Amino acid sequence: MITVGIFIKDSVTSEYNRLELFSDEKISVNSSIQNVNDISKTFTDFSQTFTVPASKQNNKIFRHWYENSNDNGFSTLVKADAYIEIDTILFRSGKIQLESANVKDGQPQDYSITFIGALGSLKDKFNGLFLKDLTDETYTFAYTGPIVLSKITNTTSTDIMFPLISSDRYWLYGGSGLNNINDATKPIYYNELFPALRLKPILNMIETQFGINFDGTTTEPSTFLSDARFTNAYLWLKNSETFNPLFFGKPFISSAVTYDTENEISTFDVSTNTMNYVNPEPFANEGPMTADCLFTARTGPSAIGKKYWFEIFYNGKRILILSDIIASGGGGSYGFISANALPTKGGNIDINSKNGEYTYKLSCEIDINLTNLTFEYESRYTDGGSPVIYESFSVTIPNYTYLAKINIGSIMPEIKIEDFFSGLLKMFNLTCYSKDGINYTIRQIEEYYLNSNTIDITKYIKSDSNNLNRIKTYKKINFEYEKSQSLVNVGFNSANGIEYGSLFYDTTNDGDEYNIKLPFEDLNFNNLKDKLQVGYALKTDLQKYIPKPVILYDYNPTDTTDLTSTNFYFSTNLVGSGASFNTYKAFGQEYTNGTDTYSLNFGLQQSTLTNDLIDKGLYDQYYSNYITNIFDSKARLIKVSGILPTSLLTTLKLNDRLIIRDKRYLINTMTTDLTTGEVQFELLTDNRTL
Repeated sequence: MITVGIFIKDSVTSEYNRLELFSDEKISVNSSIQNVNDISKTFTDFSQTFTVPASKQNNKIFRHWYENSNDNGFSTLVKADAYIEIDTILFRSGKIQLESANVKDGQPQDYSITFIGALGSLKDKFNGLFLKDLTDETYTFAYTGPIVLSKITNTTSTDIMFPLISSDRYWLYGGSGLNNINDATKPIYYNELFPALRLKPILNMIETQFGINFDGTTTEPSTFLSDARFTNAYLWLKNSETFNPLFFGKPFISSAVTYDTENEISTFDVSTNTMNYVNPEPFANEGPMTADCLFTARTGPSAIGKKYWFEIFYNGKRILILSDIIASGGGGSYGFISANALPTKGGNIDINSKNGEYTYKLSCEIDINLTNLTFEYESRYTDGGSPVIYESFSVTIPNYTYLAKINIGSIMPEIKIEDFFSGLLKMFNLTCYSKDGINYTIRQIEEYYLNSNTIDITKYIKSDSNNLNRIKTYKKINFEYEKSQSLVNVGFNSANGIEYGSLFYDTTNDGDEYNIKLPFEDLNFNNLKDKLQVGYALKTDLQKYIPKPVILYDYNPTDTTDLTSTNFYFSTNLVGSGASFNTYKAFGQEYTNGTDTYSLNFGLQQSTLTNDLIDKGLYDQYYSNYITNIFDSKARLIKVSGILPTSLLTTLKLNDRLIIRDKRYLINTMTTDLTTGEVQFELLTDNRTL
């Protein structure tokens, strides 16, 4: 009999406590990483719901959850960190979800719980947040015309680049119109362009935000994340019709707030930038406490007419932003900026009993040095009529220096982090797994299977008989992007009857259609003239639009020598004439290493830049071999069971190849009874040559 230990992390003490288990309770864990019945998804470990006794120990762990009058009860709104041991050896890490409690005659009998593997807990970590919620300062950048130009024409690529994609005008080459970028008086102006950020830094930002690691471990590194076919891919940062970024704010006050009822006067210590608030003793007719903040500052003349932003954060989450505050002239050689941070009409924030950290940030579109930055604070309550001021004071910060850098999060496309991440897994047919819920290994599925052990389990199989099943087949597999409104894409669809970049893969099999759809838009580019490749975020009526998130390739990340194009004009100013250039960093759907060219299109596609036929697309590189093995005429799914020793149960990986007698198999699914060591296998015949 195997000894099973299930440990749950206490949210208060952070200690792991061991659950007491029923001696006869069956605990089964289902495991799958890539299921042939749903080929576009990556799976994880999960258990069927099982029960544990309402013992003294378990009642303490679950904080008597069956009694809903407890103020500090066990939360079922979030899953608790947990891990499973068998015979004191780690088996799986993940999360525990408390499902229900059974009470009889007023006494608790048992709790029903479900275990979910580490990959499933990753979605919980993302918590429905969007890419725009990422706040890492690492990838902020200064924004000027010369800097934008350097990220178009420099030989070596950087994490931030500016693709030649128009979101304003229908660029033309030649003619007398206003859009002829071969005319020095009608150049591409730097503020017409949106930046792009490498995919890897986006994963780095996610890692920082959620305290995880996508690079894997020393023994199981995420090799695909260092593959040039990934590192040269970028996300186009466009979430508005015109480029109007928020600049990264610099805190001028950050204060830890603990309310009490002693009617102490709030104070602010300039030397430590610490403000302490107090919530007054509630009065009989008192309404919610509210607060108003007003800031003013004196500026130099260069800041007059410039845009400012003021933000308030509560425990790191932004709760208010005032945008596009314009500094006005103040007479002499200085100007003023001022704003009421919490307007009276509908803008007050109820701060009653909200303990935590409040941070106030100021940002500007240019570098600034403010003198006499004044922050005023007023708290008040409503007593059956007009607001009654409880306290009011102001603080002056003599000098405040700020360097303008764009906040990357403010220009991220509108997409949830979990959808972005799962979209990347589908795009490159990746698998993602973790042993501890912190270090995640990301690998392309074929590499994952090839880097495995081959284990003969014949002696552990219970019977010579097994159940053979056919593989579920599909008559067509559709690999699709989101539909694009770009005028170039619409023209392609009209001419070819299919969205640009998509592939409808017809098989000779019976069955239904299967769709693998990415949450991204595949923007088709236009070779304007002689290798001058540009894109358009414009509809057929030439109106601007905001596309779905767009993934792009840097055509040649190391140099621009093979992309000497016809001349075009570019201006590092907002008006006037531009200078002539004929080398640039081309962006689109292809990446070349000098020998091979890879495409972000699923199927065979002609390059808009070179007119070559590119056959190394997403299907060829990441799906072809995998699907060929699944739909091989010799492929079978067999179901067998066996009793494995603890040493094998705790080391067996889902990519291991299993030998049963003279045949080799891949694990499609496995269901492990932890108490007996019996495993129900669903295995796929492995017809790979390696």
